Amino acid sequence: MLFIIYLLINMIVHLNVVGFKAAVAAAKDKTLRGRPYVIAGATGGRSLALDCSPEAIREGITPGMALAVAERRIKDLTVLPPDVPAYETMNRELERVAALYAPLWENDGAGNVYLDITGTTGLFGPPCDCSSRILREIIDHTQIRPAAAVASNKLVSKVATRTIRPTGLIQVHNGTEAEFMSHQDIRILPGMGQKLLKTAAITGIREIGEVAALTVTEALALFGKHGAVLRNMAQGIDGSRIEERSRERRITGQADFDENVIDDTAVRGAIEALAEFGGLAMRRDKLGASVVNLAVVYADGVKAEGREKLKRPLVFDRDIAATAERIYYKAAVRRIRIRSIGLCLEGLAPLGFEVDLFEPETDIRKQRLQEAVDKIQNRYGAGKITRGLCLKSASMPILSIGVSPMAKLQLKQ
Repeated sequence: MLFIIYLLINMIVHLNVVGFKAAVAAAKDKTLRGRPYVIAGATGGRSLALDCSPEAIREGITPGMALAVAERRIKDLTVLPPDVPAYETMNRELERVAALYAPLWENDGAGNVYLDITGTTGLFGPPCDCSSRILREIIDHTQIRPAAAVASNKLVSKVATRTIRPTGLIQVHNGTEAEFMSHQDIRILPGMGQKLLKTAAITGIREIGEVAALTVTEALALFGKHGAVLRNMAQGIDGSRIEERSRERRITGQADFDENVIDDTAVRGAIEALAEFGGLAMRRDKLGASVVNLAVVYADGVKAEGREKLKRPLVFDRDIAATAERIYYKAAVRRIRIRSIGLCLEGLAPLGFEVDLFEPETDIRKQRLQEAVDKIQNRYGAGKITRGLCLKSASMPILSIGVSPMAKLQLKQ
């Protein structure tokens, strides 16, 4: 008797939309194509370019550059405000396309989408052909052109898109991961922040393969406690899986600062405002959140993230904000100015304001206060009543807060 065993090899597609905010703006307004423009908080002052068109980048403009400097470099530079609703619409469309080809996908909301197409060859052809079909579908329906890479894991596919971006398609065949990674620039290896890159430069390390060739002892000595992990990554080893985030409903929000800030009051005010708007959107559908994610983007582009899973779903704004602040103080340990704050509520489940869920008297008082606040906001509009910290932070350089599925709140003109 003949037994045939099929061994499925993981196949992960990474879609990388370079300059996601700028790409969405061009897809929405075709007159922007071919012109240099930036997405920025406001005009003049110490405002920053949050994102740039390819034409602006070719003229020397980079994300994080002071807007005043960018405007001196390019006369009559087009400056556009962030458009949170448009970004959410684009993400929903990317997820719609992903659902057509992959049973599992993951979307970080900023132009990076991972699709697990393992075992779909019979439906859509070989991995490279399937990736090509995905690209065509996205281009036809969204008018944006991402870079795409297919490999056996998320790490290698991500590095691969960085080698060909802004557009194109590449496949890294199974068994060639280490060889492919070997001669790539060390700067495109995920996890290599400014501090580690400085260490690499001092030691003369320029390529990923040089990190892969280190012994574990050498890697730990050079890069500290993360050295062994970096060494494995440099060899193309990655055991992480696709997180099925996009299948679960989420409420996301982002606060972009007009000027980079280091003042805790401004940051806490932004977190409070995000909690209020996200909490209102959540309670309108009678939901509670058991997972809170917070992301901090520093002025130098480095991102710090934290996540907390609660035993009991959060319902009240005060509890959401307190949890988010707790995550902030754990994750944002760098004393560097901050560009933006992102808040995401996950683990959403149906939840009512039944008294038996809030047995302590303090919870009942909080419930009644929250219901009164929600009644005012639902009648007169979100943001019509807020905590004092949010009002104080509104006088600081916060540009805007956008919470999906709600419209953007302008805090400062």
